[in-house]
Amino acid sequence: MELRFSSIENIKPSSPTPDHQRTHKLSFIDQLNPGAYFSIILFYSAGASSERLKKSLSETLTHFYPFAGQFKDNHFVDCDDHGVTFIEAHFDRGDMSEVIQQAKTNILEQLIPCKPHESTRVEHNLIVQVNYFGCGGMAIGVCFHHKVADAATAANFLKTWGLHARGAGAGDTNDFKHAIYDSNSIFPAQDLPDMSVNLGLGIVLVRFCASLREKIVQAEPGLGRPSRVEVVSSVILGALLAAYRGSRDGDEEFTTAPLTHVTAIIAVNLRKRMNPPLPEESFGNICSAAFLNLPIDRDHDHEKKINHGSLAGQLHQSIRMVDDQFVRKLYVEGEILNIRKAVEAQGSPKSNKVFVISSWCKMPFYEADFGWGKPVSIGVGTRFTEAAVLVDGCQTDGIEAWVGLSKQDMARFEQHPGIL
Repeated sequence: MELRFSSIENIKPSSPTPDHQRTHKLSFIDQLNPGAYFSIILFYSAGASSERLKKSLSETLTHFYPFAGQFKDNHFVDCDDHGVTFIEAHFDRGDMSEVIQQAKTNILEQLIPCKPHESTRVEHNLIVQVNYFGCGGMAIGVCFHHKVADAATAANFLKTWGLHARGAGAGDTNDFKHAIYDSNSIFPAQDLPDMSVNLGLGIVLVRFCASLREKIVQAEPGLGRPSRVEVVSSVILGALLAAYRGSRDGDEEFTTAPLTHVTAIIAVNLRKRMNPPLPEESFGNICSAAFLNLPIDRDHDHEKKINHGSLAGQLHQSIRMVDDQFVRKLYVEGEILNIRKAVEAQGSPKSNKVFVISSWCKMPFYEADFGWGKPVSIGVGTRFTEAAVLVDGCQTDGIEAWVGLSKQDMARFEQHPGIL
Protein backbone atom coordinates (compact mmCIF):
# COMPACT_ATOMS: atom_id res chain seq x y z
CA MET A 1 0.00 0.00 0.00
CA GLU A 2 1.18 3.50 -0.82
CA LEU A 3 1.05 6.13 1.90
CA ARG A 4 0.47 9.80 1.08
CA PHE A 5 1.18 12.51 3.67
CA SER A 6 -1.12 15.53 3.52
CA SER A 7 -0.06 17.66 6.50
CA ILE A 8 2.36 17.97 9.41
CA GLU A 9 1.61 20.38 12.27
CA ASN A 10 2.87 21.21 15.73
CA ILE A 11 0.14 21.11 18.40
CA LYS A 12 0.67 23.04 21.64
CA PRO A 13 -1.34 22.91 24.89
CA SER A 14 -4.47 25.06 24.77
CA SER A 15 -3.38 26.81 27.98
CA PRO A 16 0.20 27.66 28.97
CA THR A 17 1.80 25.48 31.62
CA PRO A 18 2.16 27.42 34.92
CA ASP A 19 5.69 28.29 36.00
CA HIS A 20 5.53 26.03 39.06
CA GLN A 21 4.90 23.04 36.75
CA ARG A 22 7.62 23.84 34.24
CA THR A 23 10.04 21.19 35.55
CA HIS A 24 8.99 17.54 35.51
CA LYS A 25 11.65 15.50 37.30
CA LEU A 26 12.32 11.99 36.08
CA SER A 27 12.17 9.17 38.59
CA PHE A 28 14.77 6.44 38.94
CA ILE A 29 12.42 4.07 37.07
CA ASP A 30 12.00 6.63 34.26
CA GLN A 31 15.78 6.79 33.92
CA LEU A 32 16.10 3.02 33.62
CA ASN A 33 13.91 2.99 30.51
CA PRO A 34 15.56 3.30 27.09
CA GLY A 35 15.61 6.57 25.18
CA ALA A 36 13.25 5.25 22.53
CA TYR A 37 9.59 5.20 21.57
CA PHE A 38 6.91 2.60 22.09
CA SER A 39 3.81 2.80 19.92
CA ILE A 40 0.13 1.95 19.82
CA ILE A 41 -2.24 1.91 16.84
CA LEU A 42 -5.99 2.38 17.29
CA PHE A 43 -8.21 1.22 14.40
CA TYR A 44 -11.69 2.70 13.87
CA SER A 45 -14.41 1.62 11.44
CA ALA A 46 -15.42 5.27 10.99
CA GLY A 47 -13.70 8.60 11.35
CA ALA A 48 -14.11 12.33 11.08
CA SER A 49 -12.17 15.47 10.28
CA SER A 50 -8.79 15.77 11.95
CA GLU A 51 -9.71 19.26 13.18
CA ARG A 52 -11.61 17.78 16.14
CA LEU A 53 -8.63 15.60 16.97
CA LYS A 54 -6.19 18.51 16.87
CA LYS A 55 -8.36 20.77 19.02
CA SER A 56 -8.99 18.08 21.64
CA LEU A 57 -5.32 17.05 21.60
CA SER A 58 -4.39 20.64 22.45
CA GLU A 59 -6.85 20.59 25.37
CA THR A 60 -5.57 17.21 26.60
CA LEU A 61 -1.96 18.38 26.62
CA THR A 62 -2.79 20.89 29.35
CA HIS A 63 -3.25 17.90 31.70
CA PHE A 64 -0.34 15.87 30.28
CA TYR A 65 2.06 18.79 29.83
CA PRO A 66 5.34 16.77 30.00
CA PHE A 67 4.40 15.31 26.61
CA ALA A 68 4.63 18.82 25.12
CA GLY A 69 7.99 19.54 26.77
CA GLN A 70 11.62 18.80 25.95
CA PHE A 71 14.23 16.65 27.65
CA LYS A 72 17.08 18.27 29.50
CA ASP A 73 19.69 15.51 29.97
CA ASN A 74 18.56 12.36 31.78
CA HIS A 75 17.06 14.12 34.80
CA PHE A 76 14.04 16.22 33.88
CA VAL A 77 11.65 17.48 31.21
CA ASP A 78 11.38 21.21 30.58
CA CYS A 79 7.60 21.62 30.22
CA ASP A 80 7.97 24.62 27.92
CA ASP A 81 4.89 23.89 25.76
CA HIS A 82 7.16 23.08 22.82
CA GLY A 83 4.31 20.97 21.45
CA VAL A 84 3.78 17.59 19.79
CA THR A 85 3.88 16.61 16.13
CA PHE A 86 0.57 15.81 14.41
CA ILE A 87 0.72 14.11 11.00
CA GLU A 88 -2.15 13.36 8.62
CA ALA A 89 -1.74 10.59 6.05
CA HIS A 90 -3.85 8.69 3.51
CA PHE A 91 -3.83 5.12 2.20
CA ASP A 92 -5.86 5.88 -0.92
CA ARG A 93 -6.15 2.20 -1.86
CA GLY A 94 -5.78 0.74 1.60
CA ASP A 95 -8.10 -1.89 3.09
CA MET A 96 -8.12 -1.53 6.88
CA SER A 97 -9.63 -4.96 7.57
CA GLU A 98 -6.80 -6.57 5.61
CA VAL A 99 -4.20 -4.62 7.59
CA ILE A 100 -5.76 -5.74 10.88
CA GLN A 101 -6.04 -9.39 9.88
CA GLN A 102 -2.56 -9.77 8.39
CA ALA A 103 -0.77 -7.62 11.00
CA LYS A 104 2.38 -7.33 8.90
CA THR A 105 5.16 -5.36 10.56
CA ASN A 106 6.19 -3.49 7.41
CA ILE A 107 2.60 -2.25 6.94
CA LEU A 108 1.94 -1.42 10.59
CA GLU A 109 5.13 0.63 10.75
CA GLN A 110 3.74 2.93 8.07
CA LEU A 111 0.85 3.77 10.41
CA ILE A 112 3.09 5.12 13.18
CA PRO A 113 5.09 8.36 13.01
CA CYS A 114 8.34 6.99 14.42
CA LYS A 115 10.78 4.37 13.19
CA PRO A 116 12.38 3.21 16.44
CA HIS A 117 14.29 0.33 14.83
CA GLU A 118 16.29 2.84 12.75
CA SER A 119 17.35 5.21 15.53
CA THR A 120 16.91 5.78 19.24
CA ARG A 121 17.20 9.56 18.79
CA VAL A 122 14.06 11.13 20.21
CA GLU A 123 13.07 14.70 19.33
CA HIS A 124 9.50 14.81 20.66
CA ASN A 125 7.94 13.17 23.69
CA LEU A 126 4.76 12.42 21.74
CA ILE A 127 4.03 12.08 18.02
CA VAL A 128 0.63 11.40 16.44
CA GLN A 129 -0.18 10.13 12.96
CA VAL A 130 -3.80 9.95 11.77
CA ASN A 131 -4.24 7.56 8.82
CA TYR A 132 -7.32 7.49 6.56
CA PHE A 133 -8.00 4.37 4.47
CA GLY A 134 -9.41 4.70 0.97
CA CYS A 135 -11.79 1.78 1.56
CA GLY A 136 -13.08 3.32 4.80
CA GLY A 137 -11.90 3.49 8.37
CA MET A 138 -9.02 5.22 10.07
CA ALA A 139 -6.07 4.36 12.30
CA ILE A 140 -4.46 6.63 14.87
CA GLY A 141 -0.81 5.75 15.47
CA VAL A 142 0.84 7.28 18.53
CA CYS A 143 4.47 7.11 19.64
CA PHE A 144 5.31 7.74 23.30
CA HIS A 145 8.77 8.48 24.67
CA HIS A 146 9.48 5.59 27.05
CA LYS A 147 11.42 7.73 29.52
CA VAL A 148 8.28 9.82 30.05
CA ALA A 149 5.50 7.24 30.07
CA ASP A 150 4.58 3.60 30.49
CA ALA A 151 1.68 1.80 28.80
CA ALA A 152 -0.75 2.69 31.60
CA THR A 153 0.05 6.38 31.15
CA ALA A 154 -0.41 6.02 27.38
CA ALA A 155 -3.81 4.37 27.81
CA ASN A 156 -4.98 7.04 30.24
CA PHE A 157 -3.80 9.78 27.88
CA LEU A 158 -5.70 8.30 24.91
CA LYS A 159 -8.85 7.81 26.98
CA THR A 160 -8.66 11.42 28.20
CA TRP A 161 -8.05 12.67 24.67
CA GLY A 162 -11.22 10.86 23.62
CA LEU A 163 -13.17 12.50 26.46
CA HIS A 164 -12.10 15.94 25.28
CA ALA A 165 -12.93 15.10 21.66
CA ARG A 166 -16.48 14.20 22.74
CA GLY A 167 -16.75 17.37 24.82
CA ALA A 168 -16.92 15.44 28.09
CA GLY A 169 -13.82 17.09 29.55
CA ALA A 170 -14.37 20.65 28.41
CA GLY A 171 -13.71 23.06 31.28
CA ASP A 172 -13.64 20.30 33.91
CA THR A 173 -10.20 19.68 35.42
CA ASN A 174 -11.34 17.62 38.41
CA ASP A 175 -11.20 14.34 36.48
CA PHE A 176 -7.57 14.98 35.56
CA LYS A 177 -6.11 16.40 38.77
CA HIS A 178 -4.09 13.23 39.42
CA ALA A 179 -2.66 12.93 35.91
CA ILE A 180 0.82 14.22 36.84
CA TYR A 181 2.33 12.43 39.81
CA ASP A 182 5.75 13.19 41.27
CA SER A 183 7.11 9.64 41.33
CA ASN A 184 10.57 11.17 41.78
CA SER A 185 9.57 11.70 45.43
CA ILE A 186 9.37 7.90 45.88
CA PHE A 187 12.06 6.85 43.41
CA PRO A 188 14.61 9.72 43.33
CA ALA A 189 16.63 10.08 40.14
CA GLN A 190 20.30 9.12 40.13
CA ASP A 191 23.30 9.91 37.97
CA LEU A 192 22.82 7.27 35.29
CA PRO A 193 23.79 7.07 31.61
CA ASP A 194 21.07 6.47 29.03
CA MET A 195 20.00 2.86 28.62
CA SER A 196 20.52 1.28 25.20
CA VAL A 197 17.68 -0.55 23.50
CA ASN A 198 17.76 -3.83 21.59
CA LEU A 199 15.41 -3.45 18.64
CA GLY A 200 14.41 -6.42 16.55
CA LEU A 201 13.74 -7.27 12.95
CA GLY A 202 10.04 -8.06 13.18
CA ILE A 203 7.11 -9.27 15.24
CA VAL A 204 4.36 -11.82 14.80
CA LEU A 205 0.80 -11.64 16.12
CA VAL A 206 -0.59 -14.69 17.93
CA ARG A 207 -4.28 -14.71 18.90
CA PHE A 208 -5.32 -16.75 21.96
CA CYS A 209 -8.95 -17.72 22.49
CA ALA A 210 -10.87 -16.99 25.69
CA SER A 211 -11.29 -20.70 26.53
CA LEU A 212 -7.54 -21.27 26.90
CA ARG A 213 -7.60 -20.61 30.65
CA GLU A 214 -10.34 -23.19 31.23
CA LYS A 215 -8.39 -25.85 29.32
CA ILE A 216 -5.26 -25.33 31.39
CA VAL A 217 -7.17 -25.17 34.69
CA GLN A 218 -8.96 -28.45 33.84
CA ALA A 219 -5.63 -30.10 33.02
CA GLU A 220 -4.17 -28.98 36.37
CA PRO A 221 -6.94 -29.22 39.03
CA GLY A 222 -4.78 -28.01 41.93
CA LEU A 223 -3.66 -24.89 40.11
CA GLY A 224 -6.35 -22.54 41.36
CA ARG A 225 -7.48 -19.85 38.96
CA PRO A 226 -4.59 -18.08 37.21
CA SER A 227 -5.28 -14.87 35.32
CA ARG A 228 -5.68 -14.75 31.55
CA VAL A 229 -2.32 -13.04 31.28
CA GLU A 230 -0.57 -15.70 33.38
CA VAL A 231 -2.07 -18.47 31.24
CA VAL A 232 -1.13 -16.87 27.91
CA SER A 233 2.33 -16.02 29.25
CA SER A 234 2.80 -19.66 30.28
CA VAL A 235 1.95 -20.83 26.75
CA ILE A 236 4.37 -18.33 25.23
CA LEU A 237 7.16 -19.33 27.62
CA GLY A 238 6.39 -23.01 27.05
CA ALA A 239 6.73 -22.55 23.30
CA LEU A 240 9.93 -20.61 23.88
CA LEU A 241 11.43 -23.36 26.05
CA ALA A 242 10.50 -25.96 23.45
CA ALA A 243 12.08 -23.86 20.70
CA TYR A 244 15.31 -23.41 22.65
CA ARG A 245 15.32 -27.07 23.71
CA GLY A 246 15.68 -28.09 20.06
CA SER A 247 19.06 -28.84 18.58
CA ARG A 248 21.33 -25.77 18.22
CA ASP A 249 24.20 -27.62 16.56
CA GLY A 250 23.83 -25.57 13.40
CA ASP A 251 23.65 -22.27 15.25
CA GLU A 252 27.01 -20.55 15.30
CA GLU A 253 26.09 -18.45 18.33
CA PHE A 254 25.47 -21.50 20.52
CA THR A 255 28.15 -23.99 19.43
CA THR A 256 30.33 -23.33 22.50
CA ALA A 257 27.64 -22.47 25.06
CA PRO A 258 24.29 -24.22 24.59
CA LEU A 259 21.31 -22.54 26.19
CA THR A 260 20.54 -23.77 29.69
CA HIS A 261 18.09 -21.18 31.07
CA VAL A 262 15.52 -18.59 30.10
CA THR A 263 15.04 -15.63 32.43
CA ALA A 264 11.51 -14.29 32.10
CA ILE A 265 11.01 -10.65 33.08
CA ILE A 266 7.35 -9.74 33.53
CA ALA A 267 6.43 -6.05 33.68
CA VAL A 268 4.21 -5.23 36.68
CA ASN A 269 2.10 -2.08 37.17
CA LEU A 270 2.93 -0.68 40.62
CA ARG A 271 0.05 1.74 41.07
CA LYS A 272 -2.11 -0.62 43.13
CA ARG A 273 0.84 -2.39 44.75
CA MET A 274 2.36 0.58 46.55
CA ASN A 275 1.44 1.45 50.15
CA PRO A 276 -0.59 3.59 50.02
CA PRO A 277 -1.80 2.80 46.47
CA LEU A 278 -1.18 5.43 43.81
CA PRO A 279 -3.94 6.84 41.58
CA GLU A 280 -4.49 4.78 38.43
CA GLU A 281 -4.05 8.04 36.48
CA SER A 282 -0.52 8.58 37.82
CA PHE A 283 1.80 9.80 35.07
CA GLY A 284 5.18 8.27 34.27
CA ASN A 285 6.88 4.89 34.43
CA ILE A 286 5.35 3.44 37.58
CA CYS A 287 6.15 -0.19 36.93
CA SER A 288 8.61 -2.82 38.03
CA ALA A 289 9.30 -6.42 37.08
CA ALA A 290 8.86 -9.95 38.33
CA PHE A 291 11.66 -12.39 37.56
CA LEU A 292 11.40 -16.10 36.79
CA ASN A 293 14.37 -18.33 35.94
CA LEU A 294 13.36 -21.33 33.83
CA PRO A 295 15.73 -24.23 33.04
CA ILE A 296 15.83 -25.66 29.52
CA ASP A 297 15.47 -29.42 29.93
CA ARG A 298 17.81 -31.10 27.42
CA ASP A 299 17.81 -34.54 29.02
CA HIS A 300 14.46 -35.59 27.62
CA ASP A 301 12.85 -36.06 24.27
CA HIS A 302 12.34 -32.85 22.31
CA GLU A 303 8.65 -33.59 22.00
CA LYS A 304 8.12 -33.76 25.77
CA LYS A 305 5.05 -31.76 26.73
CA ILE A 306 5.49 -28.50 28.59
CA ASN A 307 3.40 -28.25 31.78
CA HIS A 308 1.66 -24.94 31.18
CA GLY A 309 -0.23 -25.21 34.46
CA SER A 310 3.03 -25.38 36.39
CA LEU A 311 4.43 -22.42 34.45
CA ALA A 312 1.28 -20.38 35.13
CA GLY A 313 1.60 -21.17 38.84
CA GLN A 314 5.25 -20.07 38.92
CA LEU A 315 4.37 -16.86 37.10
CA HIS A 316 1.59 -16.16 39.59
CA GLN A 317 3.93 -16.55 42.56
CA SER A 318 6.64 -14.38 40.98
CA ILE A 319 4.21 -11.55 40.22
CA ARG A 320 2.69 -11.84 43.70
CA MET A 321 6.09 -11.08 45.24
CA VAL A 322 6.14 -7.61 43.69
CA ASP A 323 4.79 -5.49 46.54
CA ASP A 324 5.68 -2.20 48.21
CA GLN A 325 8.52 -3.71 50.24
CA PHE A 326 10.01 -5.53 47.23
CA VAL A 327 9.89 -2.40 45.06
CA ARG A 328 11.41 -0.07 47.65
CA LYS A 329 14.30 -2.46 48.22
CA LEU A 330 14.82 -2.82 44.48
CA TYR A 331 14.79 0.88 43.61
CA VAL A 332 15.00 3.06 46.72
CA GLU A 333 17.77 1.00 48.33
CA GLY A 334 19.53 0.59 44.99
CA GLU A 335 19.36 -3.19 44.70
CA ILE A 336 18.57 -2.87 40.99
CA LEU A 337 21.92 -1.14 40.44
CA ASN A 338 23.75 -4.01 42.12
CA ILE A 339 21.97 -6.42 39.80
CA ARG A 340 22.85 -4.29 36.79
CA LYS A 341 26.51 -4.00 37.79
CA ALA A 342 26.75 -7.76 38.31
CA VAL A 343 25.33 -8.40 34.85
CA GLU A 344 27.71 -5.87 33.26
CA ALA A 345 30.69 -7.40 35.09
CA GLN A 346 29.87 -10.92 33.93
CA GLY A 347 28.72 -9.97 30.47
CA SER A 348 25.62 -11.51 28.94
CA PRO A 349 26.14 -15.29 29.13
CA LYS A 350 25.22 -17.05 25.89
CA SER A 351 23.86 -19.93 27.96
CA ASN A 352 21.03 -17.71 29.19
CA LYS A 353 18.25 -15.94 27.26
CA VAL A 354 16.24 -13.05 28.65
CA PHE A 355 12.62 -12.70 27.51
CA VAL A 356 10.39 -9.78 28.51
CA ILE A 357 6.59 -9.93 28.76
CA SER A 358 4.57 -6.73 29.07
CA SER A 359 0.80 -6.93 29.48
CA TRP A 360 -1.38 -4.05 28.33
CA CYS A 361 -4.54 -6.01 29.13
CA LYS A 362 -7.31 -4.24 31.06
CA MET A 363 -5.76 -0.87 30.27
CA PRO A 364 -8.38 1.48 28.79
CA PHE A 365 -7.10 1.56 25.20
CA TYR A 366 -10.53 0.46 23.94
CA GLU A 367 -12.10 3.40 25.79
CA ALA A 368 -10.40 5.89 23.46
CA ASP A 369 -13.65 7.05 21.83
CA PHE A 370 -13.27 10.31 19.89
CA GLY A 371 -16.94 10.55 18.97
CA TRP A 372 -17.23 7.91 16.25
CA GLY A 373 -17.12 4.79 18.40
CA LYS A 374 -14.53 2.74 20.23
CA PRO A 375 -11.60 1.09 18.44
CA VAL A 376 -12.39 -2.11 16.54
CA SER A 377 -8.82 -3.30 17.07
CA ILE A 378 -5.50 -2.15 18.48
CA GLY A 379 -2.02 -2.93 17.24
CA VAL A 380 1.62 -2.63 18.25
CA GLY A 381 3.84 -1.07 15.61
CA THR A 382 7.22 -1.06 17.36
CA ARG A 383 9.70 -3.76 16.44
CA PHE A 384 11.40 -5.55 19.33
CA THR A 385 13.20 -8.80 20.00
CA GLU A 386 13.11 -11.37 22.82
CA ALA A 387 9.86 -9.86 24.08
CA ALA A 388 6.07 -10.06 23.93
CA VAL A 389 3.35 -7.44 24.38
CA LEU A 390 -0.11 -8.73 25.36
CA VAL A 391 -3.26 -6.76 24.50
CA ASP A 392 -6.97 -7.43 24.87
CA GLY A 393 -8.80 -8.83 21.88
CA CYS A 394 -11.71 -6.73 20.65
CA GLN A 395 -15.16 -7.68 22.04
CA THR A 396 -13.87 -10.97 23.52
CA ASP A 397 -11.99 -12.20 26.57
CA GLY A 398 -9.21 -13.40 24.29
CA ILE A 399 -5.69 -11.98 24.22
CA GLU A 400 -3.51 -10.99 21.29
CA ALA A 401 0.22 -11.47 21.81
CA TRP A 402 2.71 -9.51 19.73
CA VAL A 403 5.89 -11.58 19.93
CA GLY A 404 9.36 -10.56 18.76
CA LEU A 405 12.09 -13.17 18.20
CA SER A 406 14.97 -13.78 15.84
CA LYS A 407 13.98 -15.31 12.50
CA GLN A 408 15.40 -18.71 13.45
CA ASP A 409 13.79 -18.82 16.90
CA MET A 410 10.49 -17.57 15.50
CA ALA A 411 10.36 -20.48 13.05
CA ARG A 412 10.63 -22.96 15.95
CA PHE A 413 8.33 -20.94 18.20
CA GLU A 414 5.50 -20.92 15.65
CA GLN A 415 5.59 -24.71 15.35
CA HIS A 416 4.62 -25.25 18.99
CA PRO A 417 1.12 -26.78 19.36
CA GLY A 418 0.00 -23.98 21.70
CA ILE A 419 0.89 -21.36 19.09
CA LEU A 420 -0.50 -22.98 15.94
